[in-house]
Amino acid sequence: MRSAKRKLRGVSTRAAISLALALFASPLAAQKTSLTLSGGTITFPAPTAADYINGYVNSTTGVTFTLNSVNGVSRTTTVSIRSSSPDLGNGKVISDLTWRRSDLVTWNAISLTDAQVEQRIMINKLTNDPWSNTIFFRMALNWTSDAPATYTANYAITVSQTVP
Repeated sequence: MRSAKRKLRGVSTRAAISLALALFASPLAAQKTSLTLSGGTITFPAPTAADYINGYVNSTTGVTFTLNSVNGVSRTTTVSIRSSSPDLGNGKVISDLTWRRSDLVTWNAISLTDAQVEQRIMINKLTNDPWSNTIFFRMALNWTSDAPATYTANYAITVSQTVP
């Protein structure tokens, strides 16, 4: 008995693979998004008595992030923030540094793990392309525990994306 095997010819196999690559390569191409930051150095004014009474001092500026679609079609972009410093120095805990989006009123303590700032669906050259927002910072103050000092910390803003 003969086996019922069929041999694919080299030409037709190459044509089928080329056709499959041509049809499916576009959706598999990398979706690229750029992240631009402005105002990255955050400074706080010298606290006044009123700031200590309020329990905080606001930064003089914020950091603005802008996301721009470089290529591709639709994707979900997420901007996150975290501290890369374990504390503010001189015994001040990192959670005394808080942040908020410019369009929201709720302040969030910064931590060593990523916290979602904002998430949007982007469609290249259409919806939310580009999009941006600003992050403001605030430092908690305490008469009894905050010694006069210079406090510093580093933060990281990252973008991640998923493609549907």
